[in-house]
Amino acid sequence: MHGLFGSSRNWSQLAEKFAEQYQVYVIDLRNHGDSPHAQRMDYPTMAADVSALMDTHKIQSATILGHSLGGKVAMWLALTQPECVRQLIVIDIAPVQ
Repeated sequence: MHGLFGSSRNWSQLAEKFAEQYQVYVIDLRNHGDSPHAQRMDYPTMAADVSALMDTHKIQSATILGHSLGGKVAMWLALTQPECVRQLIVIDIAPVQ
């Protein structure tokens, strides 16, 4: 997942490389890129969006990679729905309030 003010396009080159060995989903968090825009934008809501996407694609658990804002969303998902997260990769953000 991308950082604040970013979009899925930030991951294009890396996603292509990852896709050589893995199934890759590159998403736009709400209010970013091509995602729907909504009044509410907080970590619990965005983590629920990711969980819903996983349900839609029948993904039981996955390696979740997030940068900055995406890292915070990834950490929230791991804390609240650990069964969804096989591995967690967080880039450029610390696990603090």
